[in-house]
Amino acid sequence: MKTNIWTVISLIFLIWAVGATAGAANYYQISQNQQTMITNLQSVVNNVAVKVNVGINYGNGTTVWYNDTYIANGWTLLNATTRIATVNYTVYSFGTWVNGINGVFENATANQYWLWYTWSSGNWTLGSVGADAYLLRNGETIKWELTRF
Repeated sequence: MKTNIWTVISLIFLIWAVGATAGAANYYQISQNQQTMITNLQSVVNNVAVKVNVGINYGNGTTVWYNDTYIANGWTLLNATTRIATVNYTVYSFGTWVNGINGVFENATANQYWLWYTWSSGNWTLGSVGADAYLLRNGETIKWELTRF
């Protein structure tokens, strides 16, 4: 029996097409499973953590942003700041005072102090409580600034 070359080529192409289709279907199924896993993990993270943006303005024209920083629910601004930077602070009976961030310290002689601001309605608003008392909310943007009076 004489085999036609086109029959052999067609058979090889058919086997390749079936294999490629099976591989693509498997890849699709794996990617869908991974997407479901990612979605489930995101919901778990959203239940135990919030995402905030924290900026540090060193008063010399340098501002460093720590965007999309995940912190635990219930953390204060002081907790978040100590997570992203080296913070020097003093604890008083009325609350905690931040003296320095990343080696840049307040300067009472020059009347420069670390203050924090929150971004709201297109404006920066001075924080109304100490950093140890301010609970951060999901999506919030906060900026520390070495402010001169």
